[in-house]
Amino acid sequence: MTLVDPRQREALEQAVQWYTLLQSGSAGPQDHLGWQHWLQQTAANQWAWQQIEHLQQRLQGIPASVGCRTLDLASQAQLNTRRTVIKGVALLLGGSALGWASYDQVHNGMWLADYRTKVGQRLPVTLADGGQLLLNTDSAADVRYDAQQRLVRLRQGEVMVTTASDPAGRPFFVQTLHGRVQALGTRFAVRVMQGQTQVEVFEHQVRVLPSHGQPLLLQPGQFSRFSAAQVAAAKPLAAEQDAWTQGLLVANEQRLGDFIPELARYRSGWLRCDPAVATLRVSGTFPVDDTDKALRAITSVLPVSIERRTRYWVTVSELNTA
Repeated sequence: MTLVDPRQREALEQAVQWYTLLQSGSAGPQDHLGWQHWLQQTAANQWAWQQIEHLQQRLQGIPASVGCRTLDLASQAQLNTRRTVIKGVALLLGGSALGWASYDQVHNGMWLADYRTKVGQRLPVTLADGGQLLLNTDSAADVRYDAQQRLVRLRQGEVMVTTASDPAGRPFFVQTLHGRVQALGTRFAVRVMQGQTQVEVFEHQVRVLPSHGQPLLLQPGQFSRFSAAQVAAAKPLAAEQDAWTQGLLVANEQRLGDFIPELARYRSGWLRCDPAVATLRVSGTFPVDDTDKALRAITSVLPVSIERRTRYWVTVSELNTA
């Protein structure tokens, strides 16, 4: 079975967004123009849209009740998220590149998780021992407590962990695809990224345990990233790195090309930074619950403009002074 690569995975995400919009009944001429522009950009985009077309063809040969249900997932965009549509696509394509194996690779079983958040949402969870989790945007996690351990499996996204003492003395772990993180204190964050996991320590200590590499002990005020094979050297945390728990992003002379992808995590659709302005530096505190307000704030301090092909397709570009 052919599995999707990272470019195809990203294109599939975008294809489902476009499919959801175009089937919602609210798409206007500019939306259709934006979709055509997206489609012509890369071969991966064309591949992803072909999977949607393949789905439509297969719908003609499946029982009406199944077909209507899947179309309903796409058409009721107000009631279903883009990930629900992906699940419907994956189910119908079965053994193809968008079958269950690829669906699991794209989302790591997000829809099977105990707790999950939509794009832009944060979710607090109180654990059985009194500890706390805070799931960040577009995240999913399972919680498994047994006689030997307390385990949080982070399937996707980011979580802030505040542990509680355990009378039974069970260790507390956060597990990702790349290994485990053992809590030796009270407050730390774990984020699953492309090909690696990031760990940030705010109080006490954390032990990073990659699946096949040497462990690393992180001190408060440090962060590191690890793959299954190795852990990178510890580095100091940036100030206010945990501001997202309060609904904020804090930038301190940060490259705009780095800041915009962070802000994009909290916004549905595609938010990108034009390479022409990527090296500009931005400082300030920006709300993640109102990304439009954050974008307006950026235009007030930098020579950039916000180009909107559609409400789902936004680019931060160079300011045209002509």
